[in-house]
Amino acid sequence: MKIKEAAQAVGCTSRAIKFYEEKGLLPTVTRSENGYRDYTDEDIRILHEIQAYRKLGIGIADIRRLLDGGGKALLSSILEKKRGELADRQEELDALEAFIRNPDPQALDESIDFANLAAAMRAQLPGFFGEYCASHFAPYLTHRISNEEQREAYATILDFWDQPRLRLPLGFYLSAALMRMASKVGVPAEQAAASADAQIAAMLNPSEEAYARIKAQTLKTVRLRENPLVRYSPPEVMKRHIMRRLQDCGYNDVFIPAMKRLSPSYRAYHDALHQLNDRLCRDLGLYYDSHFHLRLRKSEDKTKR
Repeated sequence: MKIKEAAQAVGCTSRAIKFYEEKGLLPTVTRSENGYRDYTDEDIRILHEIQAYRKLGIGIADIRRLLDGGGKALLSSILEKKRGELADRQEELDALEAFIRNPDPQALDESIDFANLAAAMRAQLPGFFGEYCASHFAPYLTHRISNEEQREAYATILDFWDQPRLRLPLGFYLSAALMRMASKVGVPAEQAAASADAQIAAMLNPSEEAYARIKAQTLKTVRLRENPLVRYSPPEVMKRHIMRRLQDCGYNDVFIPAMKRLSPSYRAYHDALHQLNDRLCRDLGLYYDSHFHLRLRKSEDKTKR
C-alpha cells in the first residue's frame, strides 16, 4: 500500500512515517516500479509498534534499540526509569502540599532537590558559567546526586566557577555563546543521555572504517594548524590564550576531576576520549605542545606525506 494508505491504517500522518524512515526505524520499506513507497503488512505492524512506544513517551533512540531486539530487558529498564521519575514528581507534590499547610521555606528547601544536575547548575551558578556548564555537559548531567562523593564533587565545581579570579577573555564567552546557538535546543534528558551513551560506545569500539575516517580527519586538522597562516591567526591565538587561562585557574586539575567524580557517564566519556586520543597519538606520531595543541613529529610528517 502507498504511504497515505499506511498512514490511515496506523492512524498517523504521512510526515510521521517519513520521519520514522529518516531515523532508521523502517529500513525494510521497498519501492514499486514507479518509485512510490510500498508498505507491507509487516511494515504496518512495525508502525503500530512505533506508535505504541511513542504514546508511552519512549524516545527514538530507545525505540530503535527495541526494534533491533532490545526486548523485555530494555522495556523493564525504561519502566524502572519512569517509576523513578514518577516518584520524583510525587516527592515534589508532597513537599508543595506540606508547604501549603506549613509555609516554612527552609523546610521546603531541605525536603526537595533539583530535577537534575543541569537544572541545579543553572540555578546555583546564575549567568554565563551556569549556562555554560549546563549546556556544554548536558548529556552527563541528567541525574541527581546520590552519594557523598558526588556531593563533595558538586561543591568543588560550584566553588571553582564561583572564584573571583576566573576572568576569561571575551573570546571565550563569544565562542561558548556560538556553540550554544549551534547546538540542539530543548533536547529531552533521556535523548541527551542516549546520545552520550552512543558517543561513548562509538569511541570505545570504533569500526575500522570509522577509525580510519577519524585518523584521516585528525591528521588533516593537525597539518592545517601547522600552517603559520592558521597557527598565528587571531582565532587560534585566542584559543591558546583561553586554554592557558583555564589551565592556570584549575580547569584540568580541579574542575574536570570533579566532573568525573560527579557524573559516572562523564567519567566514561572522558576515559573513552582519552583512550581514543592515545591510540591516535601512537598511530600518527602526535604529541601535545606547551599550549595543549596536538603537533605532528617531523619524522612522522615526512613519512605520512
